This record gives sequence, C-alpha cells and structure tokens, in this order.
Amino acid sequence: MENKIATPSATKKILREHNLSLKKSLGQNFLVDSNIIDIITSASAIDGDEFIIEIGPGIGSLTQAVLEKLTSGKLLAVEKDAAMVEVLKDIFAEEEKLTLLNQDALKINWKEIAAEYNSENRKIKLIANLPYYVTTPIIMGVLESEIELEQLVFMVQKEVGERICAGPETKKFGSLSVAVQYHMQPEIVHQVPSSVFIPQPDVDSVIVSLSPYAENIYQEEIVNKEFFFQIVKSIFQQRRKTLRNSLSKSAVINLDRDLVTKALEDEGIGLKKRGEKLSISEMISISNRIYKMTK
Repeated sequence: MENKIATPSATKKILREHNLSLKKSLGQNFLVDSNIIDIITSASAIDGDEFIIEIGPGIGSLTQAVLEKLTSGKLLAVEKDAAMVEVLKDIFAEEEKLTLLNQDALKINWKEIAAEYNSENRKIKLIANLPYYVTTPIIMGVLESEIELEQLVFMVQKEVGERICAGPETKKFGSLSVAVQYHMQPEIVHQVPSSVFIPQPDVDSVIVSLSPYAENIYQEEIVNKEFFFQIVKSIFQQRRKTLRNSLSKSAVINLDRDLVTKALEDEGIGLKKRGEKLSISEMISISNRIYKMTK
C-alpha cells in the first residue's frame, strides 16, 4: 500500500469504507500524524532483520511504517478487536512479513508467543500505541515474561510515561518507576499532543523507549524478588511516612519495628528518612538486609 494511513483523510476513509465505529471500551484513538510515526520507528532503530511485536495496531498506521523498514524481518501484530483484524487483513493482504494475531495482549504468554513466531531466533523489539487504561498491565506483563527484548518503544499517556521515567526525590517516582526500571532503562523520546489522534483523547501522550542495561545492575543484586517488591509497595503506599514507619506499619508486609530500626541503622539510613527518597539500589540493599534478618 503506497498511500500513508497516518493522515486524517486516509484514516477517515478507511473507517468509512469498512463501516467501523470506534470502541471507547478498547481505548481506540488512531494516530494521524506521519511525523510521530517516523519518530516511533526511528526510536526503535529498526535494522530490517528483527522480529517485531506490535500491540494494538488498529487500522495499521504504525504497522505500515514498520513493514516499510523490514527486509528479512518479521512483524507480529497483536490486535484484540476482531473487526480491526479484518481491516488489517484487507489492507495488508499481500504482505508476507506480517502475521496478525487476534488476541488480548493482557492474556498472552509472551514466552510462548516468542517461541512460536520467532523460530529464527531473531532479536526482538516491541512497539505499541497503548490504550491508556491497560498501559501498565501490558508493559509489566511483557517485562515480567522475561523474554529477551532488545528494545520497547511505546506511546502512553503523558503522566504514565513521566511516572515510568521518574527518579528518586520526585513527586512522580513510585512503584511503577521502580518496577519498570528494575527491568530496563526508560527514556522519554518525544512529547505527543492529543491533536494527532482521531478521536482526540483528553490528555497528551509521550513516546517512551525502554532499553536493556549494559549490565543487569539490579536483578542480580536482589536476594528475594518477591520480598523486594513487597518492600517497594509498602514504601509507596505510605510515601509521606518515614521509612521506619512505612515498613513497620505496613499492611503489605508485617515487619517488627525494632528489626526495621536495626536494619536502617546498619545501612546508615536516617530513621526519619522517607522511602521515596531512596534510590532503587538503596531499596534493594535495605530489602536484602531485612530479608536476611528475618531468616
């Protein structure tokens, strides 16, 4: 298909020709700005030989741009809406590099998908224009699947993107920041106004890129992952309390106050310090110490 899908006129024409009505329940907002599409594909650094997963292709504006950059690589597009899948089949009928999968990305076993569709064991990248209401569970589902990803580039609600990328001692630093940054290094690539979508959402978006760490700086240091994230959840559920109080009065994890006090003193952390001011490395260190003290 030569004509760009990512324009208001082309998008409206496709919707009209296929008698499509947008489903608010699926958070369907179609990107109609080719410049933003170019930024997403550039950030993905597609070399042409990858196995690329696209979540939520809609009518294929980003799909089209990715396919243009692929040579020997493959694209797996995962779309929940069966009506959209039929549109994609029609638009990309002759495209051999594309596989369409009519499934809910929230329910996918990503390791099984990678094994089934990436039999050539190509490097894996993921791109997505994510519906706002399922952004966090989809991202975390992919990251926690532990498939080996070379990069993730996705568009999300601006506030969520800022929370993902936030660092310690900032208002937006929280459990989501830690959960994502535990796995990969995030960066906001570009600010995206609501005006580039049909229909226009109520908020602006950002393009976020996640890249692997040069070394696995966090995961190898954690003694017990489940315990660590209980500590993190406790810290941010009561973020205005001191670290000692948030950990010893937590509904998530039942810790003895004297044990927490001793652990903080051994770590050289002031008893009045709030947990939200800790770096991820400091959270890991205190988590490891407390975990060992409870055994």
